[in-house]
Amino acid sequence: MKKYILHRLLYLIPILLGITLFTFILLHSTNDIVDIMELNRGVVYSEATKTQIRQDLGLDQPIFIQYLNWLLSILSGNMGTSYLSRKDVSSLFFDKLPQTLYLTFSSILLTLLISLPLGILSAIKQNKIIDYIIRLFSFIGNSLPGFVVALILIYIFSVQLKLIPVLIDNNFIGLILPSIALALPMSAKYIRQIRIIVIEQLHQDYVRCAKARGLKLSTILIHSILKMITLPLLTLICLSIGSLLGGSAIIETIFRWDGVGKLAIDAINLRDYPIVLAYVFYLSLIYMFINLIADILYHYLDPRIKQQWKA
Repeated sequence: MKKYILHRLLYLIPILLGITLFTFILLHSTNDIVDIMELNRGVVYSEATKTQIRQDLGLDQPIFIQYLNWLLSILSGNMGTSYLSRKDVSSLFFDKLPQTLYLTFSSILLTLLISLPLGILSAIKQNKIIDYIIRLFSFIGNSLPGFVVALILIYIFSVQLKLIPVLIDNNFIGLILPSIALALPMSAKYIRQIRIIVIEQLHQDYVRCAKARGLKLSTILIHSILKMITLPLLTLICLSIGSLLGGSAIIETIFRWDGVGKLAIDAINLRDYPIVLAYVFYLSLIYMFINLIADILYHYLDPRIKQQWKA
């Protein structure tokens, strides 16, 4: 087990290097950063001033030397300074990260509350009216992009019903609509997967034997079938956490939720590259560690995997 974890941790190094190198080259090969700083600050620099700024920022060096310097600064715990606000990038990122984590985990919780009962009900009532209705909801939810769901929610709950203000704060009320906007499309995917798994389990011999012994279907669901859903559901949750951490940026921007996604979108629009690089680096790191935790949980939840590792 320890060897496996060490192997996975070592495996993270080339992946992180590849992701950050690609992002670094892509960002620094598009526009001249000094010209962007000049435009965003509304000032006009002389050529001598521009040259001095490039030297101060190390932009006069070859791109791979710049990347190496940036990498060395990360290892020392320094993610650099924002080009615009002149604030420490790590402080900016970690100030916003809790808001994104709140949104991510509230969306996951809401997704499970919606998808588990509906997925199981759809499987039990296979090819009946309720099954068709749930599958239609799943199809529509899976087809709608998150930002469309967000705009529909704003129109219904903020414009028409006036239950939630359009401009919200980072509090519980402000968390409701962004969480629903992320949870509805995700629930559609979960419902389909849960339905497939439950239908498959309902046709297994152990379920037939349990029914023959007089056990109620609800008892079989709680004590047997739910256990079979755990592992696939764990995989879905880990994938969803990764996609939510990176993909919630649009939703955060629409609802003005002050998380790292909105911070990254603002930084991209203003070409504040140190913030964008920190966003890519930290979220890649978080996503890979979440998948590592999922693999470790698989080890304890599935005896077959445990035997494979021992072998």
